[in-house]
Amino acid sequence: MNVKILYLYPDFMNLYGDNGNVRILKKRLEDQGFDVEITSFTVTDYDLSFEGVDFVFMGSGYESNRNIVIKHFRHFKDSFIKAVEDGIPMLFTGNSYDILCTGITISEFEFMQGLGLFDVTFSEPPKKRYRGDVILELPDSKERYVGFVNRAGFPEDTGDLTCNVIKVIGDVPMTKDGVHVNNLYGFSLIGPMLLKNPSLADMFVEIICSRKGVQVKPVDYPHSLKSHVKTLKALLETVI
Repeated sequence: MNVKILYLYPDFMNLYGDNGNVRILKKRLEDQGFDVEITSFTVTDYDLSFEGVDFVFMGSGYESNRNIVIKHFRHFKDSFIKAVEDGIPMLFTGNSYDILCTGITISEFEFMQGLGLFDVTFSEPPKKRYRGDVILELPDSKERYVGFVNRAGFPEDTGDLTCNVIKVIGDVPMTKDGVHVNNLYGFSLIGPMLLKNPSLADMFVEIICSRKGVQVKPVDYPHSLKSHVKTLKALLETVI
């Protein structure tokens, strides 16, 4: 059975090893017995179809690249929103999920309009970056995600943000992060995220298998789990 992964703007939005998220998910889906096809979409493309797509990914990029991507991706807002409503699983990491929100104040004189799926506005002070190791926690399940944040902006409001920031080792000025609707998830964490957080990779595999009508095969990834547990423990024990 075939699974199709759509990688959005891999030539523009691929910093910090974020393409590893695609490789990790591909391996896990192959372990489930799927034939995995990876297709890409970028600024030179003029037709975006989600027909037959089983997973969508966009990684982090330079702010200048992200701004180019926003302007291009806005042309496909309707088809993208339809794909979100249809429940296609998606992951946006780093500053790519900014694109899904209300917009970004990129200077005193310029506001970059986003897709408006989430009521969050970002502000990017000139010549300032925020960096640090961060632990996020989902309020309902108490699931914790670890990763690194390196971004130029921070959310001015937290209305639609879903995760609580419970630990920062660095200067990241956020108390909440991440967005979620249907099977779309977005986080500021980079690294790649699916390597550092195997439960998130498990979740996407389960969603894809369910949508394909097949049962998930039990496959263990002890090294990834051990790495997550060790990293989480080290961050929690670090005295700030």
